[in-house]
Amino acid sequence: MKITFKTVFSHITYIFILLGCYFLIKKIPSFTPPAVLVIKYSSYVIFGLGITLSIRFNRGRVFLIILLLILFQLFLNYYSKLSINIITYSQVLYPVMCLLIPLNIVTFSHLKERGIFSLWGKIRISLILIELFVIYKIAISNNSSIQKVLNYKFINLPLEKTIMNQTALLIFFLTLIFFMIKAYVKNSVFEVRLVGVIISVFTALFFINDKISFSIFLSASGLMLIIIIIEDSYSMAYLDELTGIPSRRALREDLMKLGNKYVIAMVDIDFFKKFNDKYGHDIGDDVLKLVASNLVQVTGGGKAFRYGGEEFTILFPGKSINDVIPHLENLRDQVSKSGYTRKSSKAQRSKSKGGNSSQLFVTISMGVCEKNSKYKYHNDVMKGADKALYRAKKKGRNCVSK
Repeated sequence: MKITFKTVFSHITYIFILLGCYFLIKKIPSFTPPAVLVIKYSSYVIFGLGITLSIRFNRGRVFLIILLLILFQLFLNYYSKLSINIITYSQVLYPVMCLLIPLNIVTFSHLKERGIFSLWGKIRISLILIELFVIYKIAISNNSSIQKVLNYKFINLPLEKTIMNQTALLIFFLTLIFFMIKAYVKNSVFEVRLVGVIISVFTALFFINDKISFSIFLSASGLMLIIIIIEDSYSMAYLDELTGIPSRRALREDLMKLGNKYVIAMVDIDFFKKFNDKYGHDIGDDVLKLVASNLVQVTGGGKAFRYGGEEFTILFPGKSINDVIPHLENLRDQVSKSGYTRKSSKAQRSKSKGGNSSQLFVTISMGVCEKNSKYKYHNDVMKGADKALYRAKKKGRNCVSK
């Protein structure tokens, strides 16, 4: 439910940004000339900020998308400086840009993060510059066959007032569907943001003849890309990379917000080291993810954190031990019944005529402690929960101990 809300909120964010652009355009006639001038060049400022932040936080994919957009914008705004006439612009340069921008964004979204100024990063930047050089050469070649291909019409559409060709419209539509499906399947905020970026860039290019609208919608795409950087930075700082749940750093901050009544539970996966040694670290990592996915579903107002290794912590603000014990027992039982499906290797399948997968199960032990006269501070409460966890292990594990 929390992930679903997060995804819905991400959609709402870029919808509000796009609506803001629409209302801003409506208000343009009432603005003073200096204000209009600022809006006209606002996209360069936002893209510059995005470039700075992406370099600061080493976000290679976002850097490439912003670099692509700002270079293409410069090309489209100042084509006459490159000795390209208006006919070549409308028949070749603009159609090629409309085709390549969405295709490039799809390509960049699939790249792995390998740094900006690393060897891989420099190669990727060089490819963008080479691409722009090739576009320029195509534009000045005045090849009539290229113009026919770029402006080919599949069907008659009531869009004669725009110079965007039908192939570009189709590419943008397929790109939008692709990111929407990918955002749904992966439940990824990054893809959700790229849906907004594609819509913004398409709208900007669709209204290319209105330079103010063009700049405003490009600014919106830059703003969404900046939000991606901020969200990525937050995730790196406060979410555990493996399990995706809040990390120890987030736990420290939440501990400072606790009031006078709360419970802390320390959770440990039973015999995890032996499990790791027997099945390997990859399966061990998958089991950690499985346990974490159960812990985030804890009821009773609890919030789960990755403490470190195979240990987790659950905070229950405003609760007593008696309040949370039933919820922890349900959680313990839920984890014990959640099997991990391990696929057998080819060698194992050849030896056995049975199925090619098996179910692995793990259990958890939990120690619980609440704030009271003996345990006054959160560090003391955590130590009390840790001692209770050792008592749970001595009892035979797979249990909850006070």
